[in-house]
Amino acid sequence: MSHIFLVFENAATVECNVAGLPAGARAVHALTRDDGISGCTLVADQGWTASGELILECERLAPGLPVVFAQTPPAGDAMAVCGEAFVAALARHHGSASRDDLLFALMDARRRRTAPQNALRRASRDILAATGKRGDGIVSRYVNRPISRAISGQLLKVHGVEPSHASIGTALLGLCMALALVLGRDAGLIAGALLFQAASIFDGVDGEMARATFRTSRTGAALDSAIDAATNLGFVLGVTVNVALAGDRLAASAGGIALVALAAGLALIGRRARATRQPLNFDVVKGHLRQRSHTMVMDCLIHLTMRDFYALACALLILAGFTHFVLLAFATVAIGWFGVTAFVLARTSQKFSVASKPVTPPLT
Repeated sequence: MSHIFLVFENAATVECNVAGLPAGARAVHALTRDDGISGCTLVADQGWTASGELILECERLAPGLPVVFAQTPPAGDAMAVCGEAFVAALARHHGSASRDDLLFALMDARRRRTAPQNALRRASRDILAATGKRGDGIVSRYVNRPISRAISGQLLKVHGVEPSHASIGTALLGLCMALALVLGRDAGLIAGALLFQAASIFDGVDGEMARATFRTSRTGAALDSAIDAATNLGFVLGVTVNVALAGDRLAASAGGIALVALAAGLALIGRRARATRQPLNFDVVKGHLRQRSHTMVMDCLIHLTMRDFYALACALLILAGFTHFVLLAFATVAIGWFGVTAFVLARTSQKFSVASKPVTPPLT
């Protein structure tokens, strides 16, 4: 069993905010990947006293690892590594939690006595760059993520801001969108369309913050899915009410059909989540289809029905004056989506019901 000494240049670097966490806490958290590490000492300069935030984050991220805070580096052959270089090396592999990456980072940091002055700033950028999801759509990958990461980077600099606060921000954008659509007539229609796209962009912030600070949870994911569903329903309802007040009965009827189909599909997915005691996740159908038929055509169809794509498409079409077409297209897609959702859930219901049944021990 080995004890690791993480030697930082000074108090400023060990306490430096790296994508929402003190650099020292990030380093300590990584050491938990190896059961052979018995403890850790964070070392900074003379006169340094660990801040309350650093201590609390070390306790949260490494509850079973003894951590000591010291002002002088170890003597002799102790396992001492450059703290700044270690954090920078970890950031380059933030998406991985493997022991091999940890050992590589330790060896890399041990060879270095110092790290470049901008190493921790670069580490923050590397960590945020790794917070995307493999299932991101085309618009999310190339349009939404660059913007949401910039927002996440700024919010992570603010002490006390957590992913749940970003979720509340997304919900408020959705509420403002619905009010603008219902109450604003032509100007409200444009404002609502822009707010729908803004909510789609900001929707990525809570997940990025959670992944960057190791705060992901089933509850947070379920809350995010519920806000997404409410925002989607609010958009369709708001646009439908807006065109109905303007006298476009055909578009309003199409919007009503889209609203019913969308709500029914979401209700089916929610019922499945409750029945299987799984967190609310509206990507269940998308995941099933990708597993069953991983073709270019299927991938294109999935991307076209993802929130990031249709939010931007609807915003652009409404700005161009094609609101009537938006509702007709939304109704068509919603009906198709509901049919596929009902079919997939019905087809997989037996598997889930068997998996959710308690195992009865054999009689002896």
